Amino acid sequence: MRKKLLYLITSLACITACKETPVAIPDGRMNDYALYDDQGGFHRLSTYNDSKAIVLFVQGNGCPIVRNALSDFHEIVDDYQSEGITFFMINSNIQDDRTTIAEESTNFTFEVPVLNDDAQLVADALDITITAEAIILDPTSREIIYRGPLNNRLDYETQKSSPTETYLRDALDAIITNQTPINKQEVTRGCRVTRQHTLEKDTLTFTHDIAPILTNHCVRCHVDGGVAPWSMTDYDKIVGWSAMIEQVMLSKRMPPWKADPTIGSFDNSFAISEKDRRKLVRWIHSDMTYGEGDDPLKKLTPKEALVPETTMVPDTTFVLKKEIIPATGLIDYRHQRIKLNLPEGKWLAGVTIVPGNPKVVHHATLASSSKPQLVVDRPERQWIDNLIAVVASGTSKSTIFPNDSGIYIDKDIELILQTHYVTTGKEEEDITKIHLYFHDKEPEKQYYSLGVFSDDFEIQPYEKSTPAIAQDKITEDVYVHSIFPHMHFRGKQMKITATKPNGEIMDLISVPDFDFNWQLVYNYTAPIFLPKGTVIKAEGIFNNSFQNPLNPDPSQEVIFGYQSSDEMFMGLVNYTIAD
Repeated sequence: MRKKLLYLITSLACITACKETPVAIPDGRMNDYALYDDQGGFHRLSTYNDSKAIVLFVQGNGCPIVRNALSDFHEIVDDYQSEGITFFMINSNIQDDRTTIAEESTNFTFEVPVLNDDAQLVADALDITITAEAIILDPTSREIIYRGPLNNRLDYETQKSSPTETYLRDALDAIITNQTPINKQEVTRGCRVTRQHTLEKDTLTFTHDIAPILTNHCVRCHVDGGVAPWSMTDYDKIVGWSAMIEQVMLSKRMPPWKADPTIGSFDNSFAISEKDRRKLVRWIHSDMTYGEGDDPLKKLTPKEALVPETTMVPDTTFVLKKEIIPATGLIDYRHQRIKLNLPEGKWLAGVTIVPGNPKVVHHATLASSSKPQLVVDRPERQWIDNLIAVVASGTSKSTIFPNDSGIYIDKDIELILQTHYVTTGKEEEDITKIHLYFHDKEPEKQYYSLGVFSDDFEIQPYEKSTPAIAQDKITEDVYVHSIFPHMHFRGKQMKITATKPNGEIMDLISVPDFDFNWQLVYNYTAPIFLPKGTVIKAEGIFNNSFQNPLNPDPSQEVIFGYQSSDEMFMGLVNYTIAD
């Protein structure tokens, strides 16, 4: 009895103390499909490579077999999720969209997210032709290791009270016990999925169809002197990189516009539509026809290829000291202080931050040493509430304040440039310039920034989903002109909302695939009015696991800090007061 008690105590202690430490999983990130779900979540399948398997159940709105199979599917989910199996539904119907899928999900109480394959890129890759089919993917290669029906309970216009064959359960049992499942069971009964390739009769050409897409969405970075490692200079270069282009289209890693396309309208968007994403992959899978005429990429001048900048003439320019960037490694933020030595106070109309070496400047922020004015009932925060400009890779270097607004710069204050540098594999140097543009007279409105900010979080080692939340209540009517979600390496997602005094909730922005490499300021096409008493809330998730490829060290506990090895959580809102 004493031995049994000792064994029980030891076992209980080991449950908490002997927890297996996660390890990095080799993953080439090929077949790394990425899709939004019906609720606006974002899923890149490589982030589930620590699962034993990934199950996709093909769903289609209105399909009676899918609806009748849901009880069986949900029972399987309930029984096997705890065994390390990851489950999704996937909808590849051209007649369904995210809104109607969400309605179907609510009406039939779906228990797992539905991935919206609206461009049918995953349907093409996995040859999805029928709903109610279960597809099991290897978690690291994303190759199919089983496909077929859940069981044999359902058939067209008939069903049994219970199945006599349990195909998906058998396959999952084999995987859990490290055996090879039977790859294919009998033919699935379901509703046919109309495939776009059966409707596409036109021949895509590089000159007419592909070059315009690249020019509008990609060349801004893939240009000589740009941040990308190679330049899109001509047809031959695109053909040579076509396999890589296909890979980043399927994984949605490029182009790096990270805002959910269904929320907000932004005039600086370079997001690519799903239609154009499909065109690129379809052209690559065909014979990559050149077409007629001169190569459009060869005809681009450097000025046309780069992001358009302001035509304003600077009133003063500051050349900063030279920074030496090592060949490799993580670099802490570097700061330079700029004494303006103005004869009198000035109203700033805009700023251009010009990195001398764009390849090494990840992003830079310019702040003022003056005390910021706020429309919230709390103390101001240095660096958080007095940012003047942000410049990031692939975006405009100029910040021009909108609608006859400006920032007052006292003659005695300093500007502080904070720069995040990245390495290129060889030692580099950078000399950044800053152009300042002044108003001739006092503008109608002052331009402000408000940091909806939190440092109240502790991210435990290997933790995949640590929530963070921050909020401020504004004390004046304001117009919001732009927004800047900011986290560091562990940042996974952030959504910023505005709850008005009448209870109406407005989504300001959602970045469900946050990437520290692409810190973007999102400029609204039209200013958004928020009345006094509105609560601006930022909600986000940190991922401190090996499944976050940007994570420098998942074994470390992470708290708030200004260096990139620490973490931050902030939604910067740029606004003018309405009155």
